[in-house]
Amino acid sequence: TGCWVNPRKIFPRGNGCHFFYVFGQITLNALVAPVMWLSVALLNGTFYECAMSGLKNPAYLHTVCHSKSEKCFEELHKVACDKSSLPFSESDELKRTLQAQSQILGWCVIVTTALLSLLTTCCASCQSKVSHLQLMFWRVYEGTEKEQLEQIFQLYATKLSERNLKCFFENKEPEPISLPAFQAWEDASQLYSFSSSKQHYSTIHRLVEEGQKGISEEGETMLDLADRRETP
Repeated sequence: TGCWVNPRKIFPRGNGCHFFYVFGQITLNALVAPVMWLSVALLNGTFYECAMSGLKNPAYLHTVCHSKSEKCFEELHKVACDKSSLPFSESDELKRTLQAQSQILGWCVIVTTALLSLLTTCCASCQSKVSHLQLMFWRVYEGTEKEQLEQIFQLYATKLSERNLKCFFENKEPEPISLPAFQAWEDASQLYSFSSSKQHYSTIHRLVEEGQKGISEEGETMLDLADRRETP
């Protein structure tokens, strides 16, 4: 949040393209479900059959209706709904042709997606300058920190709400509760980048060890959190 007010959150100094790279990784991950639904729909063939049977492109009609009767050009849009006056054998053949085209496209989408995913994973792994064991440790740390962060949020939110409600109903002065300063929240919310010279595994880790000034230092060699690939 607040990336327009404070662009430094998403554009670390020394590597302005880092945000776009991470954004691309997130976008690719978000496209997995839509691509799978598209593949299933194409393999089923129903949607493609309805859509393409109504296409009025002369070249496409000539391709589909090749060696068919003249009625094919006029009633192709009725084939998907089984309302054409074409012979059953010809109508069934047209439907099978459209379904075959749909399934071919579906398999092309699946194969292309699989190859791109494999290529991206291989390139990221081959270009990484971080060892496999360190990456495994990083993943464990990342998951553990996220889980404990949620627990800490719940704990301090409960303490703060209990104190406020108690002071409100009992009309007492509130006891101080230590919470991060506004700038600390801002610094901890920045887009994380890994330095190969200093082993910090999250923005909070770096903030704790170096303080807020360390977060503002100019860019060093960075490792993308999305796929753990080091970039210059």
